Amino acid sequence: MKQFLMSVIGIVVIVIIGYALLSNGALSGTYHSYLVQSGSMEPTIMTGDVIFVLAKESYVKNDVVTFKENDGRVVTHRIVGTQSGSFTTKGDANRTEDNGSVSPQNIIGKVFFIVPKLGYLVSFSRTLPGFIILIAVPSLLLIITQVFSF
Repeated sequence: MKQFLMSVIGIVVIVIIGYALLSNGALSGTYHSYLVQSGSMEPTIMTGDVIFVLAKESYVKNDVVTFKENDGRVVTHRIVGTQSGSFTTKGDANRTEDNGSVSPQNIIGKVFFIVPKLGYLVSFSRTLPGFIILIAVPSLLLIITQVFSF
């Protein structure tokens, strides 16, 4: 029975950690993860990639940063210049620089790791069929194997 409870607790912990890692937002303090939903940074970062972002004390030209725009939208683009303590940004696939500048306070962090195409799996796991196939069925199979191993 103890082994069964440990398995159930393990499944719950794995699901919680997996959801935290693969959802948009803070993982812990200065680390964040985001699902890329546009092609503005292609070919460096592709639609469907999951990016991991780390807050830094300072940023320089050519850093790929994730920031909040004034309307609250989260964007990941490259710093192409600085002016009066703010940054000019541009998506690698875009022809022109972004409108307006980005203040250092609006920068969430610098992209430090990219997991290609994982976002498609994340998006699928958020649907009912995806939840059943990727989470419910494996969890049920693990529980059943633990129950019958007594």
